[in-house]
Amino acid sequence: MCSSVSVPFKSARDLSLWLWSTHNKVNERLMKEEKDMGTGDPSFPKAIWPPKALCPSCYRSSSRTSDGALQVDWNEDEVFPFLVNYYGKTLVSSYKETYMESLQGRTQVGAALADDASSSHAARVPIGAALGVAAASCTFGALACFWRTQQKNRKQRKNWN
Repeated sequence: MCSSVSVPFKSARDLSLWLWSTHNKVNERLMKEEKDMGTGDPSFPKAIWPPKALCPSCYRSSSRTSDGALQVDWNEDEVFPFLVNYYGKTLVSSYKETYMESLQGRTQVGAALADDASSSHAARVPIGAALGVAAASCTFGALACFWRTQQKNRKQRKNWN
């Protein structure tokens, strides 16, 4: 997933939608794996976000695939405002204040969004920390993929002998 990133992100919207989409893809994969292996944690169920009950306008359409997975045609023009309203404007304004300014030599980047700490769902996470976690996660995923490939190759070589 990290290789699909167009760096630098052109806007806070692009970064937010990429993180949201990636989160949903990971949750879809984990839902399937947990179902197949029976390892799901009921305290932390995996779900596609946002659920239709919270943001009906985020969904253009949705249907179930033959294996029961939810397939959604998202309206990203509705998803982004929902995410900003749900989580608060802190992440978006933090992105504009730090990342975008550093790209433009510390010059002002448009009108910064008001810092809305009134949202009960807002979490203050420095954008550098969030990107660091994303990079570490991608690195771990790449290492895991490499390790699995090595294991498969060893098994194939063993079967050939």
